[in-house]
Amino acid sequence: MKQLVWMIRIRRVEFRIAEIPILLIPVLLTIRDASPFRTLVFWEGVFLFFLLFAFGDVINCLADRDVDAKYKKHLSEAIYGLGVRNVKIQLWVMGIVAMGLAAHLGMQLQRWILLPCVAFGLFLGFAYSAEPLRLKARGVWNFLCVWAVVFVGPMLLAAWIVADVPSPEVLAVAATFGLIQEGIIQVNSAEDYFEDLESGVRTMIIALGLHRAIAVAFAAVAVGGAALLGAFAWAFHRRPVAPLGWLALLPLVVAWLAASASVGGLRRSIAGLALDESVARVKKAGKLVPLWLTLVAWASLGASLAVSLS
Repeated sequence: MKQLVWMIRIRRVEFRIAEIPILLIPVLLTIRDASPFRTLVFWEGVFLFFLLFAFGDVINCLADRDVDAKYKKHLSEAIYGLGVRNVKIQLWVMGIVAMGLAAHLGMQLQRWILLPCVAFGLFLGFAYSAEPLRLKARGVWNFLCVWAVVFVGPMLLAAWIVADVPSPEVLAVAATFGLIQEGIIQVNSAEDYFEDLESGVRTMIIALGLHRAIAVAFAAVAVGGAALLGAFAWAFHRRPVAPLGWLALLPLVVAWLAASASVGGLRRSIAGLALDESVARVKKAGKLVPLWLTLVAWASLGASLAVSLS
């Protein structure tokens, strides 16, 4: 029983609910009716989608097992409880299954792009956490890799499950959605400033310095949110959505303004402060990060639903 609990723990199942909008937004922007939901091949693609996220979570826990022994003991305990060799075997099995599913979907849908897409996703998941690349510890590459491997890549994969080519609207929404969400995530990363510095993990926050990194995070939220609204407005116009349907953008406007005000307020509040006090304020502001991420994600899903229902 303990082994099963540990296996579930390192797959970070608590993140799955946050990944639902990442899956559904491009699907809803693409489909014209509900028929894809009634096909087995769609649900096979959904399984592959979440399997790739689980692969990234497991390899991250494996690579960080010694650092987590100090700060996230439950994850380190799970890795060592299962055994490092055992976890590596699980990763190989997950990778092989993912490639097998990609090949089967490619054959069923005649979309062979899925094979290199999934292979690249597995590579990025590995490269983010593990040596020799370990992109999470390479400054700005940390930001770019998370943007690609958590948001843009999975959203394009979801679109490919239901269409031969992702539409321009999907590309625009994926890129801008990833930008605003990654800006918000940086506030959460900044909470671990001293821990990352001590562990030698050179995140973007460490590379730029706390104050400059928070300014970059604010710019990503402000610009990314405005661009995301523009991308959805373009999608609404192209479908087109009825005038009343444009009200579906209102929750996204509110979420964007609230997140921008929060991160902007944090940037102003730490200006000129010593590092210790700045980190303390970041930790306080970080408590709202899950709220902003959730509001932006589900408001974006609502806007995508309005496009689909049109």
